[in-house]
Amino acid sequence: MSSLRVLILENQSVVALDLASILEARGCDPVIVCETAELAERSIDIAVPDAGVLDIGLAERDASLAIATRLAGNACPVLLLADDMALPEHLSGAQGGCHLIEKPFSDTCFLSAFDMLTGKISQGGVEGPCGDVMRPQS
Repeated sequence: MSSLRVLILENQSVVALDLASILEARGCDPVIVCETAELAERSIDIAVPDAGVLDIGLAERDASLAIATRLAGNACPVLLLADDMALPEHLSGAQGGCHLIEKPFSDTCFLSAFDMLTGKISQGGVEGPCGDVMRPQS
C-alpha cells in the first residue's frame, strides 16, 4: 500500500494512539491525531487527508458528522467509530464513502474495515452508502 495521509478524530488518547500506531505500522504517513472536531477541521483546512477515522461518540457529535460529510464530499473514505449502534439513522446526511464499526473492536476488525476503504482509493473512487455497519466478532 502506498503511503496514505490519515486523519484520526478520537477524544480518548489511548485509543487514538493505538489506532495511529496500527496505521503507521501499516505504512500510513502521516497519521494526524486530533482530539477535538475543531482541531480536525483545522487539519483538513491545511491538507485534505486520503482517509479519515472519526469517533462519532464525541460530545460534539454533530461536528464529527459534519467532518465526515466534508471528507466524503472530497472523495475521502471515512471509517466512523461508535459506541452506540443506534446511530446509523443520524448518518443520512453524510455522503457515500462512510462505514461504521462498533466499539469495542479488534485490531483485525479495524484493519479489515480500513483496508476495504483504502482499497477503494486505489481502484479509483469511493463506493457504497454511508452507514455500512461492521459489528465486532465475538
